Amino acid sequence: MAMNLNKFFLIAAFLLGFFGLKSQDWTIHLNGNETYPIGNDQLGQYPILWYSSTEGRGVLVGGFGLGVSYRKPLNDQLNIKLQLNGQRSRFYDEPTIFTDFNGAPLGGIIGINTNLNISALAIPSLSITPGKAFNLGLGLGARGVLWSRTDYGVASVNGVETELKLKNKSLAPFVLLLPVEASWTSGRFSVATRAEFSITKTTRLSNKNDRSFILFIELGYRIAK
Repeated sequence: MAMNLNKFFLIAAFLLGFFGLKSQDWTIHLNGNETYPIGNDQLGQYPILWYSSTEGRGVLVGGFGLGVSYRKPLNDQLNIKLQLNGQRSRFYDEPTIFTDFNGAPLGGIIGINTNLNISALAIPSLSITPGKAFNLGLGLGARGVLWSRTDYGVASVNGVETELKLKNKSLAPFVLLLPVEASWTSGRFSVATRAEFSITKTTRLSNKNDRSFILFIELGYRIAK
């Protein structure tokens, strides 16, 4: 995992250092995100905001994050945006049957998978309206998993109520991405919708078709030019 994260940080450093900084717009971003698993029917979509009192897990808040980007014009219509993001994402894990120390089943449980990720994106964009207010972009990126945990709620183990929160080691620590983005800018403010499709599989397990895309709704504020 350390080697994969080292690769990720080298790619991120390369993206940030590839262009000169003089002619670029710097923007900070706040996003909400939602994960949609692909190729694995046992995984489930997790809502950005949900309340579940019956499961005893309280207010369940989904994905959110922060980022910083700078944009460099290439010509009158084309520009490229380089962006670093840190975000939390969530999805429902595969159903699991837990057993006690004697092998007796405790029941089927669906876990909530929570991840802390960092991603680096390079997105060339085309301005399609006068004034460069509306842009469409398609690029490449990479995502690294810094931390992951699965919450299976509370179960009775030998008569003791026990929280089943386990470190998740099944996710691939490094995933290549295909980001597709539509953005609108007015003055210093911007709004973007972006889908980040995984090119490589998102799990270390044997399911070679395990993919996902994360949908982002992002607000931006330009802080420097």
